[in-house]
Amino acid sequence: MSLPGQKPSDRPVPSARTALTALPALPRGAGGSGDGGGEHAAPPASGAEPPGTPLQEIVRDLFAEAIGVPRRTVHADSDFFRLGGHPAAAARLLARARRVLGAGLGDRALHEAPTPARFAAAAGERPAAATGPAGALDGTLDGEGSAVLPLRLRGALDAGALQEALGDVGRRHGALRNSRLGSAGTRLRALAARDHLLELTLPADLVDLWSHTPLAAELALAYRARAAGRAPRWEGPVPEAAPRARAGDLAPTAPPGSRPAPADTRVGRLALDWDAGLHQRLAHLAATQAATLFMVVHAALAALLTRLGAGPAITVAAPVPARDSAALRRAVGPYGRVLALSVDTSGDPAFTTLLRRVRAADLAAYRTGTAALARPGGIALSVLADSGEAYEAAGLTVRAAPPLLPLRAAALGLILTERHTPAGAPAGIAVTAAYQYDAVGETAAAHLTGQLTALLEAALDAPAAALSRLGGGARPPLAPAGTREHTAPYPTRRPSPAPAAAPVPVPVAG
Repeated sequence: MSLPGQKPSDRPVPSARTALTALPALPRGAGGSGDGGGEHAAPPASGAEPPGTPLQEIVRDLFAEAIGVPRRTVHADSDFFRLGGHPAAAARLLARARRVLGAGLGDRALHEAPTPARFAAAAGERPAAATGPAGALDGTLDGEGSAVLPLRLRGALDAGALQEALGDVGRRHGALRNSRLGSAGTRLRALAARDHLLELTLPADLVDLWSHTPLAAELALAYRARAAGRAPRWEGPVPEAAPRARAGDLAPTAPPGSRPAPADTRVGRLALDWDAGLHQRLAHLAATQAATLFMVVHAALAALLTRLGAGPAITVAAPVPARDSAALRRAVGPYGRVLALSVDTSGDPAFTTLLRRVRAADLAAYRTGTAALARPGGIALSVLADSGEAYEAAGLTVRAAPPLLPLRAAALGLILTERHTPAGAPAGIAVTAAYQYDAVGETAAAHLTGQLTALLEAALDAPAAALSRLGGGARPPLAPAGTREHTAPYPTRRPSPAPAAAPVPVPVAG
């Protein structure tokens, strides 16, 4: 969820393969310290955990923007002034934060809350009262399904130390209890003499989108200790998440023409790439409107669904982390929620007006611990920022590699992953559309994705134009419901751009 002008790191974690809701919390005591004694080894990047909530992510980007440092150097507990912040930068930050967050922040707010985590709390963020609900995006209501979280290991590998380290993290985190070399679901592949890929296949109901980076950190910590002949000592016990929600509050808007699908429906995937020019223009529009890139795409998606007859109340499912504390940010487990973000598109508003409505709705949901949660089905949207923490451990570098997580219960899930140059400039966005065969079908998924692209480009050309005057977004020819267009379980194809067509008028309220 990046603000323009930031310099994120160079690898997306998690990757834009899927969106997975948080699932039941680990029982107390599922984790623990290493087998006693040993040297107390702080996590490889102690205090350097990435932001654990959407509001913390926004504040992190504001910090980086005000100071002029790469976003990857700003963490949830980074102190603004130790990063190089000075009075002029602090004044810039407060002015920008008041506009972006819409919060009444006093002149001493930054001195009293100098980290992104504390500043987000000062701006009104509250801890999540409930995570989940189960199955909102993963579709595994009965606990079935697997997630693959690979780790790239570069350097001279000590297989014995790795085996011991896997045992350590398995005893600490319930999701990793069976992750030992040679056990089912754990595979170590040699890509070169000093380059290995460790693939961990885990129960999908025990991890979430934000478990990958702490997994890399914890394994590096344990490996470093074991390579030195010691047992690791952890920084506190594994925390409990907020209680699990039994059901969602709101149903996300269904793709026009879709129909309910059975629980075991197969999922297809389409890949599309937005080039650096489009990425840069989206970032610029977000900056001028005090919004995030997610909010811009959210507004375009709401506009498109309205034009296709789904309005004027549009609800999108948005999986977000609910890791407000340092302990939760270090945890491997199901610590997230799937928000039901609703916006009113009535009145044929200008795109910028709709973006302001989206911004207000999204920020309100991010702040509120009791925000509405999404039910399974409908449309889901994620915009994932690059994150490339590399953890050094006794001559070995541990880094998260693109994961594969199930996405079955969303009829259509749109996942955007930003790429950036080493200097931090926008370098393009990888778009993945994951769709249910029996609910949507490939043809409709391809057209909806192409039309979203066309509508975004039209909005960038004329952001003050009314929705009814924006090009793109004609009603797509929907695939016959229930057809299965491929035999492979997870095909990936590239959708063709939506054909040019006259815009569908939006009814004017009142």
